Amino acid sequence: MADVTGVSDCDVDVGALNASIAKLEGLLGRAIIDLEEDGLTLHRKVEEVISASDIKQVQELVKTLESKEALRVARVISHHLNLANVAETHHRVTSTRKCVMKGQPLKYSCEDTLKELLEKGISKEKIYEAICEQNVELVLTAHPTQVMRRTLLSKNNKIAATLAKIASSDLTPFERSEAEHELKREITGSWLTDEIRRRKPTPDEEAMGGFAVLEQNLWNSIPAFVRLLDLAVQKHCGRALPPGFVNIRFGSWMGGDRDGNDNVTAEVTRRVCYFARWITADLYYKEIDALLFELSMFRKTPELVAVAEQVSIKRKTSRPKYLTTLYKEFREGIPEKEAYRIILAEARDRLLMTKRKYEDLITGAHPDFNGSRESQKESYGHTYETVDELKEKLHLCYNSLIHVGAIEVANGRLLDVMRRLDCFGLTLVRLDIRQEATRHTEVLDAITQYLGIGSYEQWDENTRVKFLINELQSRRPLIPHNFPSTPRVKEVLDTFHVVALLGPESLGAYVISMCTTPSDILAVELLQKETGALKPLRVVPLFETVDDLQTAAKTMRNLFEIPWYLNRIAGKQEVMIGYSDSAKDAGRLTSAWELYKAQEEITALCREFKIKVTLFHGRGGTVGRGGGPTYLAISSQPPGSLEGSLRVTEQGEMIDAQFGQPGIALRTLEVYTTATLKATLSPPSPPPQRWREIMDELATTACSTYRNVVRETPNFVRYFQQSTPQAELGFLNIGSRPSKRSIQGGIESLRAIPWIFAFTQSRLLLPSWLGVGEALREGMAQHEEEMKAMYNEWPFFQTTIDLVEMVLSKADADIAARYNELLVSAEDRPLGEELIKRFRETVEIILKVTGHKALQESNSVLQNSIKIRRGYVSPINLLQAEVLQRLRTAKKLEQPVDDVLMDTLIITINGIAAGMRNTG
Repeated sequence: MADVTGVSDCDVDVGALNASIAKLEGLLGRAIIDLEEDGLTLHRKVEEVISASDIKQVQELVKTLESKEALRVARVISHHLNLANVAETHHRVTSTRKCVMKGQPLKYSCEDTLKELLEKGISKEKIYEAICEQNVELVLTAHPTQVMRRTLLSKNNKIAATLAKIASSDLTPFERSEAEHELKREITGSWLTDEIRRRKPTPDEEAMGGFAVLEQNLWNSIPAFVRLLDLAVQKHCGRALPPGFVNIRFGSWMGGDRDGNDNVTAEVTRRVCYFARWITADLYYKEIDALLFELSMFRKTPELVAVAEQVSIKRKTSRPKYLTTLYKEFREGIPEKEAYRIILAEARDRLLMTKRKYEDLITGAHPDFNGSRESQKESYGHTYETVDELKEKLHLCYNSLIHVGAIEVANGRLLDVMRRLDCFGLTLVRLDIRQEATRHTEVLDAITQYLGIGSYEQWDENTRVKFLINELQSRRPLIPHNFPSTPRVKEVLDTFHVVALLGPESLGAYVISMCTTPSDILAVELLQKETGALKPLRVVPLFETVDDLQTAAKTMRNLFEIPWYLNRIAGKQEVMIGYSDSAKDAGRLTSAWELYKAQEEITALCREFKIKVTLFHGRGGTVGRGGGPTYLAISSQPPGSLEGSLRVTEQGEMIDAQFGQPGIALRTLEVYTTATLKATLSPPSPPPQRWREIMDELATTACSTYRNVVRETPNFVRYFQQSTPQAELGFLNIGSRPSKRSIQGGIESLRAIPWIFAFTQSRLLLPSWLGVGEALREGMAQHEEEMKAMYNEWPFFQTTIDLVEMVLSKADADIAARYNELLVSAEDRPLGEELIKRFRETVEIILKVTGHKALQESNSVLQNSIKIRRGYVSPINLLQAEVLQRLRTAKKLEQPVDDVLMDTLIITINGIAAGMRNTG
């Protein structure tokens, strides 16, 4: 039941989809029967559970299951749900391909978007310019929402690839037979693989998971997408894109996000950046090696000849002997006529030595192959440290080929590599550093107290700002060489030293979470200066809570009024806005409106100061954390807030959902590009003042209702802990960071992910709709006609309501009632009943606002998705409730933990997450 992340493409062939699911389920059933001692009995038991006529019958069946049998039933159902996801994703890709091949309109495709913009009267020149200037950066984060092991994700991708192969009409009988056997092998392998992570991943392992997606899919998807875009641009604008054009790049927080996660240290950040360089050097080595064989041409420009002669002389005199043992071809030299090969051979040498250098830095080996303490340069020769060094040589080859008329050759693999360089650089991604503002305050307080000039922490804001600006302008160092520090302070300073060491080739932004004042930003600027950053990172404030969003523009204005800062940013500012914490703070509806207004205010402020602003959207995967379809999220932004520049997080399970398979990755890149282009060139009209006033009323009512339940209801926390598996989520081992920012406190200290995750499991999905019903009911009573107009004519309001409607369609009041009945104490059960009653009332008022007769009646993709999974998700939900009751009863009786039951619980959590197609 996915939050459809792309676009409702051409209609999926439901019959073909159901046939694929039946095929995969049949293969799974056969594997179980063949592999398990009583496989047939297990198969029949699962069939009995999922074919039960109603919830009560399923309840009675799961009650009778012993621990081991419950585990096995949970595993089968979980595998069924995963295979349904694989089949559905495969058919989404297939339907898109068929749509394109038949020449049918495909919403948000490059072809249709450019055609639509031209029909609106936007000139070819303006469209071309907007595309060339577009800058979208997708930032991959390690937020702990991916419950599935990467091993199983890989197997699922292979199953999808094999389904695509089998669907091909040009296979020989032998090839089809091989593909069918491959499908059986992968499904069998999945069944025999442990689904459970037995330990938490380290930050390094999280980073490796992100790198795997980039390496295996996006490395090839980026040049393929640019070719797709270029074809549409040439057709509709009459001009090809520039050779080095790339509009989408990638950032990462994996190994850089230390907010509340002490496992991410300065050493981890350094090592992750070295890993990225090592992987990237290896990828380029393979590409250049292939080019070396491809570019055998003897026609070339005099400029290329001159460089090739210099390279030949250099290779004869200074080429490390180590290299001659590594190549099968061209070991004895390259003919003088083949200048392209001469230049590319040198690039290949340098890439190989670059890879070796970072391999040694990662492992801690001394940079010397012979045991002597020679310099790094003597050990490795010339390595690549900046992307321009490699770019220069490839552009030289490209220009030469164009000049001699070999245009098709130039625009082949060589152009793809050049575009990869513009997208991935030499580091694959640029790593952001994220740290909480109070940690910087703690460092500066330690310094000022050591120097005897007072307590920075105790100073008011004006005193802090004055001190920071004075120090930023001072030529003398602030931090003494022998400054004694606590481990916490030392770790922050060590991070800044690593930032200075790695520099802007490896790093992106320094993001400050819980940022509230100008001094929070200036503090980071000063610490970069004091630790020797010659090219300091751009500093990005993150405004997260509703209060922070409301004062964000004021904070930035105070900052822009400081001449030093205005000179420092040179007309460019990035501001991050947090969706998750604002939603947890005030509810989904209020959060959405405050985010909208904050963007308007920040955009207007930057326009006033003639500053180009990039808004960095910290969105989660679920609606409760700002998630939803990409095109809806972009098209509903305030007019003028994008201007061709967008930065957004892709978190946890959404990384695999958006980029895990090549076809989906290509479509995701296309939607980001075209939605941003449309929002830039054809933004929605600003809402009338009257609509804004109504929205203020709705947000106030929604916030009050939400906070009254979550913060003011005395037994709410107790109800939350009883009615969901929140306390047990820690056993999933899905992330390196703690689930709470601090060990004390209730809902306020809990991170947004487990807050959403827990209610997703119980199928109430409370955080995504609480307060919405009351606000809409009050609004419709007073402004019914105006609100219907808002829904029909205002993209922001329509998107907000549609996303809540989507959440409601995925929730299940009857399942939530079972959790309440089975797990919640008699004292707290009435609260659960009241919340379920509110859920039903919210459904009624949403239907009244939208004019729909049933939830999501126009979204056939989601309706079919729900229908496919309902028979499996409900039983595994009821099994989870039963297992939770048994585990908690045993705990009360101080009985030892039943490991089998605990494994069963984890499998049910995985299965429900697969069925809902999201977690937190």
